Amino acid sequence: MSQPGELRLGSVQEPVCQPDEVVLRTEAVSICSTDVSYFRGHLSSSTWPLIPGHEYVGTVVDVGSRLADAVRPGERLCYWGQTDFGGMAEYRAIRPLLPGRPQDETTWFTDRGFTDADQAAAVVVPHDLPSGLATALEPLTSVLRSLLPNPPRPGDTCAVLGCGPSSLLAVQVLRRHLGVEVIVLDHNEQRLRTALRCGAKRGFDPVRQADEIRQFIGDTRGQAVDYVFDALPHVGPGAGAGIRDLAMGMLRPGGTYVVYGASALPQQISTWMILAKGLNLRATPFDVGVFAMARSAHVLEVAAGLVASGLVDARPLFTRTVDLHDEEGVVDAFARYGSGASMKTSMVTSRDEPPRTPGATGAGLRAPSADHLGPVVVGTDLLTPQT
Repeated sequence: MSQPGELRLGSVQEPVCQPDEVVLRTEAVSICSTDVSYFRGHLSSSTWPLIPGHEYVGTVVDVGSRLADAVRPGERLCYWGQTDFGGMAEYRAIRPLLPGRPQDETTWFTDRGFTDADQAAAVVVPHDLPSGLATALEPLTSVLRSLLPNPPRPGDTCAVLGCGPSSLLAVQVLRRHLGVEVIVLDHNEQRLRTALRCGAKRGFDPVRQADEIRQFIGDTRGQAVDYVFDALPHVGPGAGAGIRDLAMGMLRPGGTYVVYGASALPQQISTWMILAKGLNLRATPFDVGVFAMARSAHVLEVAAGLVASGLVDARPLFTRTVDLHDEEGVVDAFARYGSGASMKTSMVTSRDEPPRTPGATGAGLRAPSADHLGPVVVGTDLLTPQT
């Protein structure tokens, strides 16, 4: 990516393995909203060009001398952190921090305003976890890092803003593992339906049903939910620009508002509602001085266990598969990211070996379509998807 909006196939030198590194051959990498934020200019970089991609799984092809007892060639690794870049190359090097293995964590101060680690949290991927699903471990780790330090109480009601890939993971964790009732807000009806299939109880369109939401707020005296999970990285005009105000209106006095998504562009947020209701704004920082990368390695290990066991279903996150060498297909996937009801695109290194989905046939990974969800009513009534 030479600048925002410009993405092309190119060549770089293969990485040379340093003593504290492993070199990985890319199996699959999925497109993240962070990658797209650079593509759309919502985030900026101090250096161009850059290689996007960090939702990643790769095969170990070389191991540095300091890691000879920790990682073996042929093992597959996923990672979280170190950088937002590099995954869409055929080979990449990382300095892995594996859970439970003593290792010094060294840091540097980024031009994005926080202290980052030179290492990346990493985990060995179970051998039977398909590559196309393994790339979901990175966003699930991000979701768990956000929820576990800022947990709702069992029995709480939570509003999740947006029904994109990270939100679908959050809905599952909140509902199935933290005992929370979930309301979702999104302006796309099919995304709402998918979130309902993942465990959400009710769904609202904040554009079409803004008046209904305001009525809901009035009927509950501004105490409809106990907790808000804001997974919106950037809200533009016409996409429900008042969604955060509506969410704060739903949130009980003293409730918790967790910021998960982020944008370098200014975003509207109501300081009045924060003051009037005494809301608690929370976020889990990227800064490793507060949340060490070694801790993220343990969270990544939990994420791997949840996906490999099926306790969190990553399949609804993916709607498309392209060959990583297909320049036109990759550029198109970036350009159309988030349009309509689409979710993630998984990019694989060979079209002949698409990600395997348990129980699925044909190439690629597909989210459950609306046809599989049965009849639902999107609005203020209780929503119970029929299977």
